[in-house]
Amino acid sequence: MRAEVIVITAAAGALLLVASRRSGGQVEAGEGDYLGGFSLSAIADGAEATWNQITEESANVEQSTADRNLSAFLAMLRRAEGTEGRGGYRACYGYAHTIADLSEHPAITGEWRGERLPDAMCANAGFGPGCVSTAAGAYQLIRPTWVSLRNALGLTDFGEASQDAAAVEAIRRRGALQDVFAGRFVSAIGKCRNEWASLPGNYAGQGQRSMGQLMAWIETEGGTAA
Repeated sequence: MRAEVIVITAAAGALLLVASRRSGGQVEAGEGDYLGGFSLSAIADGAEATWNQITEESANVEQSTADRNLSAFLAMLRRAEGTEGRGGYRACYGYAHTIADLSEHPAITGEWRGERLPDAMCANAGFGPGCVSTAAGAYQLIRPTWVSLRNALGLTDFGEASQDAAAVEAIRRRGALQDVFAGRFVSAIGKCRNEWASLPGNYAGQGQRSMGQLMAWIETEGGTAA
């Protein structure tokens, strides 16, 4: 991702989105769905308007297809960003640190202050020499991006479900969520390319994955291209 600095490679690991079904004011534990009558457990009640926007994106797509395609797209992002087997949801930029405390972004808790980027990379991102990347977690979210997503969703920690929820909201903000649900993955990747530096066409030019590789990963993870 981009922002105060630049995000480079992130993540992987099994998708662990836990959901909760709301009915009659009660919350019943459930697993396996992102949408429909379910809501991501990490999203606060106060962020219901944002959640409604997310779910509305899937209105014209068969439920199981939308769920499967979103799961596959998130898994692809984690693979593309590069932390599979190297920290996963606890990875920090450059794999120089593994997050111990998931109560908040490590650059906020003070556990980790980020890693200095090469001057040439700083210049590509529009920063001066000595810029620092605070990219962390499965989707390599830098601190300011995380704060914006966290506040929009009412997230209360930096745990796995919260990171997944934040990634979904980042995709939605890029106007790519409907494409993901419908299996228009090439279009979705194009819209998200300046959110994740590993995607082809990103402005930073940092070791991007090929479209063929990304599509192969989506297929492996069970996604169905339109």
